[in-house]
Amino acid sequence: MAKRILVVDDHPATRALVRAMLQGEKGEKFDVIEATNGLECLIKYETEGPFDLILLDVNMPEMDGYETCRHLRAKGAVIPIVFVTANKDMKDYSAGRESGGDSYIVKPVARAALRSVVSLFTNVGRRSPSTTPSST
Repeated sequence: MAKRILVVDDHPATRALVRAMLQGEKGEKFDVIEATNGLECLIKYETEGPFDLILLDVNMPEMDGYETCRHLRAKGAVIPIVFVTANKDMKDYSAGRESGGDSYIVKPVARAALRSVVSLFTNVGRRSPSTTPSST
Protein backbone atom coordinates (compact mmCIF):
# COMPACT_ATOMS: atom_id res chain seq x y z
CA MET A 1 0.00 0.00 0.00
CA ALA A 2 1.34 3.42 -0.94
CA LYS A 3 2.24 5.85 1.82
CA ARG A 4 0.43 9.16 1.42
CA ILE A 5 2.53 12.29 1.75
CA LEU A 6 1.21 15.84 1.63
CA VAL A 7 3.89 18.18 0.26
CA VAL A 8 3.17 21.84 1.05
CA ASP A 9 5.34 24.47 -0.65
CA ASP A 10 4.61 27.63 -2.61
CA HIS A 11 7.42 26.91 -5.12
CA PRO A 12 6.38 24.49 -7.88
CA ALA A 13 10.02 23.46 -8.47
CA THR A 14 10.43 22.32 -4.86
CA ARG A 15 7.20 20.33 -4.94
CA ALA A 16 8.26 18.72 -8.24
CA LEU A 17 11.70 17.84 -6.86
CA VAL A 18 10.29 16.24 -3.70
CA ARG A 19 7.70 14.35 -5.77
CA ALA A 20 10.39 13.06 -8.15
CA MET A 21 12.63 11.95 -5.27
CA LEU A 22 9.81 10.13 -3.50
CA GLN A 23 8.41 8.48 -6.60
CA GLY A 24 11.92 7.45 -7.65
CA GLU A 25 12.42 5.43 -4.46
CA LYS A 26 12.84 1.72 -5.01
CA GLY A 27 10.94 -0.60 -2.72
CA GLU A 28 8.58 2.08 -1.40
CA LYS A 29 5.45 3.43 -3.05
CA PHE A 30 4.35 6.97 -2.33
CA ASP A 31 1.17 8.79 -3.21
CA VAL A 32 2.23 12.45 -3.27
CA ILE A 33 -0.45 15.11 -2.83
CA GLU A 34 0.54 18.76 -3.25
CA ALA A 35 -0.64 21.99 -1.66
CA THR A 36 0.65 25.45 -2.55
CA ASN A 37 0.14 27.17 0.83
CA GLY A 38 -0.96 26.68 4.41
CA LEU A 39 -4.65 27.31 3.76
CA GLU A 40 -4.70 24.75 0.97
CA CYS A 41 -2.89 22.32 3.29
CA LEU A 42 -5.64 22.63 5.89
CA ILE A 43 -8.32 22.02 3.25
CA LYS A 44 -6.52 18.99 1.79
CA TYR A 45 -5.93 17.60 5.28
CA GLU A 46 -9.70 17.66 5.85
CA THR A 47 -10.85 16.57 2.39
CA GLU A 48 -8.12 14.24 1.09
CA GLY A 49 -6.64 12.71 4.23
CA PRO A 50 -5.55 10.67 6.00
CA PHE A 51 -1.87 11.18 5.26
CA ASP A 52 1.16 9.36 6.63
CA LEU A 53 3.35 12.49 6.67
CA ILE A 54 3.20 16.22 5.94
CA LEU A 55 6.29 17.95 4.50
CA LEU A 56 5.64 21.61 5.25
CA ASP A 57 7.50 24.66 3.95
CA VAL A 58 8.02 27.40 6.53
CA ASN A 59 7.98 30.59 4.44
CA MET A 60 4.75 30.75 2.46
CA PRO A 61 2.27 33.51 1.64
CA GLU A 62 -1.09 33.76 3.41
CA MET A 63 -0.18 31.38 6.25
CA ASP A 64 3.35 30.30 7.15
CA GLY A 65 4.27 26.75 8.05
CA TYR A 66 4.40 27.37 11.79
CA GLU A 67 0.85 28.75 11.85
CA THR A 68 -0.34 25.91 9.60
CA CYS A 69 1.20 23.38 11.96
CA ARG A 70 -0.45 25.00 14.99
CA HIS A 71 -3.84 24.82 13.21
CA LEU A 72 -3.32 21.14 12.38
CA ARG A 73 -2.36 20.31 15.97
CA ALA A 74 -5.38 22.30 17.27
CA LYS A 75 -7.58 20.04 15.10
CA GLY A 76 -6.08 17.05 16.91
CA ALA A 77 -3.74 15.96 14.11
CA VAL A 78 -1.19 13.43 15.33
CA ILE A 79 0.35 12.99 11.88
CA PRO A 80 4.12 13.57 11.66
CA ILE A 81 4.90 17.06 10.37
CA VAL A 82 8.38 17.80 9.03
CA PHE A 83 9.32 21.36 8.14
CA VAL A 84 11.23 21.90 4.91
CA THR A 85 13.07 25.20 5.19
CA ALA A 86 15.98 27.24 3.90
CA ASN A 87 16.47 28.53 7.47
CA LYS A 88 19.41 26.84 9.18
CA ASP A 89 19.35 28.73 12.46
CA MET A 90 18.61 26.85 15.72
CA LYS A 91 15.94 29.41 16.60
CA ASP A 92 14.03 28.26 13.50
CA TYR A 93 14.30 24.65 14.66
CA SER A 94 13.00 25.70 18.09
CA ALA A 95 10.11 27.64 16.52
CA GLY A 96 9.20 24.55 14.53
CA ARG A 97 9.17 22.34 17.62
CA GLU A 98 7.15 24.91 19.58
CA SER A 99 4.52 25.03 16.84
CA GLY A 100 4.12 21.24 16.94
CA GLY A 101 6.53 20.04 14.25
CA ASP A 102 8.35 16.75 14.61
CA SER A 103 11.52 17.55 12.67
CA TYR A 104 12.89 19.57 9.81
CA ILE A 105 15.11 19.27 6.76
CA VAL A 106 17.01 22.10 5.14
CA LYS A 107 16.68 23.25 1.53
CA PRO A 108 18.06 22.46 -0.92
CA VAL A 109 16.59 19.07 -0.13
CA ALA A 110 19.12 16.25 -0.36
CA ARG A 111 17.83 12.84 -1.43
CA ALA A 112 19.49 11.09 1.54
CA ALA A 113 17.98 13.50 4.07
CA LEU A 114 14.53 13.20 2.53
CA ARG A 115 14.76 9.41 2.39
CA SER A 116 15.86 9.24 6.03
CA VAL A 117 13.12 11.54 7.35
CA VAL A 118 10.36 9.95 5.28
CA SER A 119 11.42 6.45 6.29
CA LEU A 120 11.62 7.37 9.96
CA PHE A 121 8.27 9.11 10.19
CA THR A 122 6.21 6.86 7.90
CA ASN A 123 7.32 3.69 9.65
CA VAL A 124 6.61 4.88 13.19
CA GLY A 125 3.22 3.81 14.50
CA ARG A 126 1.23 6.84 15.66
CA ARG A 127 -2.28 6.70 17.02
CA SER A 128 -4.82 9.42 17.36
CA PRO A 129 -6.08 9.92 20.91
CA SER A 130 -9.46 8.51 19.87
CA THR A 131 -7.91 5.15 18.92
CA THR A 132 -5.86 4.68 22.08
CA PRO A 133 -7.19 1.71 24.05
CA SER A 134 -8.71 2.63 27.38
CA SER A 135 -7.43 1.02 30.52
CA THR A 136 -10.34 -0.87 32.00
